Order: sequence, then C-alpha cells, then structure tokens
Amino acid sequence: MKRFLIKLGITVAVLLAAGYGLDWLITNNLRQSDARMFHTYNAIYNGNLQCDALVMGSSRGQVQYSTRILDSITSLNSYNISVDGRCIDAEVTIYNFYRRHCPKPKLIIQNIDWGTLQMSNGYEREQYLPYLRSDRLLFNEIKDREDFTWADHYLPLWRYSGYHETIKEGLGLPAKMARPKNIDKGFIATDKEWDGSAFQNIDTIDFTCNPDAVNIFDHYLAQCQKEGIHVVMVYAPFYIGATRKMGPAVDSMFALYQSLADRYGCDILNYIYDSISYDTLNFYNASHMNRQGAELFSTKLAHDLKELLQQ
Repeated sequence: MKRFLIKLGITVAVLLAAGYGLDWLITNNLRQSDARMFHTYNAIYNGNLQCDALVMGSSRGQVQYSTRILDSITSLNSYNISVDGRCIDAEVTIYNFYRRHCPKPKLIIQNIDWGTLQMSNGYEREQYLPYLRSDRLLFNEIKDREDFTWADHYLPLWRYSGYHETIKEGLGLPAKMARPKNIDKGFIATDKEWDGSAFQNIDTIDFTCNPDAVNIFDHYLAQCQKEGIHVVMVYAPFYIGATRKMGPAVDSMFALYQSLADRYGCDILNYIYDSISYDTLNFYNASHMNRQGAELFSTKLAHDLKELLQQ
C-alpha cells in the first residue's frame, strides 16, 4: 500500500508539473497573440500604455472611433479599449484591468446607445483566459456573470477546456481567429459596403436597461468623478432608419443618459441626427459605420472635443 501511494504521489506530481508547464506555455503565447480578441488586453498587460484619453464602447466603439484622427486634432494620446460584442459590464471590466496596469487617464470618451446598459451574453468569453489565474481581481469581478469556478482559477489548463482554437493559438499552431491587419491603437477600420438585410427584417428597436448594468455604469461614473476623470458620453451616428424604428424609445434613452450625466458632471455629444446618419455610404450595417463614416465622424468628434476641452 505504501509503495502504491508513493507511486500515485509521484504520478500526480509529474502530471501537475506537466500541466503547469503547458499552462504557462499556452498562457504566455496568448499574451503575445495578435488575434483580435486578445489584442487590447495584451496591449494593456504588456505595454503599460500611457494614455491621456480612452475610448470605451462595444463593437460600435471599436470600429467607429479613429484614435489617429482624434490624436491629430486634439493633441491627445488616446487608445481605444472597446470590446467587441459586449455591453457595459465588460467595458468596465477592461477599464478596471487597464487601471491596474496603466496610469489614470484624463479623459474617457464613452460610447452610449440603446445596447450599452445591458449585460453581456458571454460572447468570446475566452478573451479573459490568459489573465484569469494571475489576476485575482479580474477573476472575482467576472466569475459569476461569466460562469467561472474555483477550478478555472486554481487548476492548470482547466479554464482552456473546450476552447480548441484558443489552445491551438497558445501552442503556436494554425488557429481560426480573426486578425485584422488595420488595428490602430485599438481602432479597427472596416472596409465594407452597406448591407441592410438585417435592418430590413427588424420592425422595432427597443431601449431597455438591465438593473445590474445600470448599477455598474453608475458606480463607474461615480468613481471617475471621484478621481477627477472627465467623461464625455457620445452617441455615435446610427443609420437614420434604425433610429426611426426606435420611435419614442429614443427620448427615453436620451432622458436616462442625461440624468446620469447630470448626476456625475459628464458631457454628452449627440451625433444620432448628424448628416452622416442619412447616407448608407457611411455604414456597413444600420449600427456600424465603415471606414469612410468612421473617419468623417471621428473628425467631427475630435473638433467638438477640442472645443469642449478648451472651455
């Protein structure tokens, strides 16, 4: 029996050592990955960004706010930390991650719209995996809403279970992951033409808020106010047809965000009814601008920000 326990102990020790070694290899390689879902987290974790301004939002933030244009007109050093396919909970999570690794920004350009104050649905949950064991605060912040368990934090390789493409990426093997070639400080220019098929199949667009999401947003704005960070909320252009399908919900949306802006001393810039919104040449779908639209919008925004910041 004693010999069996010794052999068992040696076997477990060898397996754990191999597991931790393989975990380190996968994690280290993912932290160097140029795949889209890891790009911003890696820039924060590895680069120690020194930014005056941050752009925050979902995919609408990621593909519509050109950091190059913002910087050239405002003389700021900005970085776009928007998170594709996510809502305010994930936006605040990456902001908190940024604050643990990088100096405090002076300005936050916060994209707001009808989908901001929802809770994310787990899209690309694997973006957190390379940092989950080393960053306990990240783990504690997202474990419940992203369904992570103690095993994901403590056991080697456990959190990678089922994520075959992520494992391949971590092992340096060919993996099916989006790798945009035109990422510029977090901004991804999109060269697509208008496709209104999805828009035509929608009768109405609602504005609804999740109470948990509103609380997250409220706390985040309160913290920014406490730390003296200037938050400018921005309604980027929608295709005007989509705005019309919101009906009276547009006014409810405006009222809620205005109440939060007033409470925490934020400014709001509204481009929903800007001329950009009336031309499908500026969009690749009803809620996302292509490169042309993003550059037009970013130029207008940058001039308005410059004037606002000089007041």
